[in-house]
Amino acid sequence: MVEKHYIYYLTYFFTSELYSVDEMEALSQHLSGIESKVRQLALKLERIQKENSALKAQNEKLVTDLAAKNNQVLELKDKVAKSVQPIVVEKKEQPSISSKKLKKEIDQYIKEVDKCIEWLQNS
Repeated sequence: MVEKHYIYYLTYFFTSELYSVDEMEALSQHLSGIESKVRQLALKLERIQKENSALKAQNEKLVTDLAAKNNQVLELKDKVAKSVQPIVVEKKEQPSISSKKLKKEIDQYIKEVDKCIEWLQNS
């Protein structure tokens, strides 16, 4: 309430020669309305800044989780590649097994790796 009177007196002091008392009161009310809107905007800004901080923290967590999942995918790919190599070597040593069968087996491993990748990305 002190601020309202302060605004009124300042308004009166600077405009007393230009405006009547009724006009001064209307101007004072208008200034009070502006002040109220500025306070509301300040509260809204504070709320949005808090929300922004929370979203940044959530984003950082998601980026970290994604990096961990990508590392898991790479580890699984390496593991599959290492387990497929001995099979390929064995197959080369055994000429009785056809290359079509070997290709089918490798395709099966690739499908399993793709399923693992899809599962990791969805979880």
